Amino acid sequence: MRPQLRLRFGLLLSVWGFFFAALFLSALYRNGQTVDNFAVAQYIVIVAGFFLALLSLVFIVKTNHSVGILSRAADSIGQGKVGPLTQFYPGQYLYPLAKSIRENAERVESYIKTITEQKSQLESILDGIEEGILLLNSSGRIDSSNRAARNMFSSVLELRGRRPLEVIRNTELQAACGRVLANEIHSFHSEVVMGTDRFYHVHIVRVEQSLGEYGAIIALHDISELKRLEKVRRDFVANASHELRTPLTSIKGYTEMLLSDESDPEVRNSCLEVISKNTDSMIKLVNDLLQLARVEDYDNTTDMRPVKTGEALLEAWKACTPLAERKNIVLESPLLQEGPLVLADFEQLVQVFRNLLENGLRYSEAGGKVDVFAHEQDGRVTIGVGDSGPGIPRKDQQRIFERFFRVERHRGKEAGSTGLGLAICRHILRNHGGTIWVESPRQGMSSGSIFFFTLPAAKDPNPPQSR
Repeated sequence: MRPQLRLRFGLLLSVWGFFFAALFLSALYRNGQTVDNFAVAQYIVIVAGFFLALLSLVFIVKTNHSVGILSRAADSIGQGKVGPLTQFYPGQYLYPLAKSIRENAERVESYIKTITEQKSQLESILDGIEEGILLLNSSGRIDSSNRAARNMFSSVLELRGRRPLEVIRNTELQAACGRVLANEIHSFHSEVVMGTDRFYHVHIVRVEQSLGEYGAIIALHDISELKRLEKVRRDFVANASHELRTPLTSIKGYTEMLLSDESDPEVRNSCLEVISKNTDSMIKLVNDLLQLARVEDYDNTTDMRPVKTGEALLEAWKACTPLAERKNIVLESPLLQEGPLVLADFEQLVQVFRNLLENGLRYSEAGGKVDVFAHEQDGRVTIGVGDSGPGIPRKDQQRIFERFFRVERHRGKEAGSTGLGLAICRHILRNHGGTIWVESPRQGMSSGSIFFFTLPAAKDPNPPQSR
């Protein structure tokens, strides 16, 4: 019997019990029964009615309890909390309804699990995207964002609920969001600048939500590095053109002079000297550019092996000897007798020494000295190349490793500098896992500079055998 029918049957049974009891008492009274018999019958009817009422109350309480359990279970399911209905078994009150609720609860639990997994996957995908993603609702406020967007705007404590203008200070972008949400345009592309060195490409697209409402997705792609590389390329082209134009102009002028007056041998020899000198400058510049291109290629495999620093220094000094003799500058270094072993490419280490020695020779006064020293600690060898020049201003010390950068007060003072030597050194050492920096003026002095660089120490493959 269904629970509702049981409840109705219990109530009906109580009503009819009282009704028949009243009829029975009336019949006894009309038939002239004695008072004692009437009282006994009355007591029997009252007791029977009491038990019938108690039975009905039990039906009502038990049914209300079962309904309460089912109601709470339905509320829990609505809140996403699905639990077992262990109070109901076959044959019990409301079991069919409990069974139906349990089956629906299992389906709801399965749907919730699927939706949760899909949401987690979607969040993982969005967080894995490098572009910043902001989702706007129909009122134009941020509903959600991915990890990249939160990192971009880390200074904003909470993105949710804010308008785009509160996060990205750009009125054009805010106006575009309004037009996209108003269905005036479907998408929008632009570039925005945040701060002084952060550039973003912004793409806004409309997305349909529910009940005919529209939201929008803002995708921000960080193009700051591309902008920086564009500036580097422009500066490089401008600097290379400037460095080539000066000797080419000189060569052209002296060539025209030779063509116009070929009778004077002195003039001809002087012009040829200038042409040769400027040609050498251009050759050096082109060679330095090629060298820089090679060392900037991180995929370029170097011949890494144990190298004696003294041998590399001696090879570099031989190439610098003509300049040193012209200025009467001497080299002082304990590395020439015994220097530490480093793990490096020999030719590239020679190039580093040569560039630093040429720097020291070029800016040192005549009769000065260049000194090279080294010390090893914790598996690293630190080498210093010092000079007796005027030193480098502190404001320029962070820029001297840039391509074509030269300290203004020394620019043009000495011939032969391309402004690429220190940039080449930095890239070579970076490829070797080392670093380079400058100390100027020298410690305890008011002038001079020391260029320090590090390399990994190497073990001697042929250690001396003890007898």
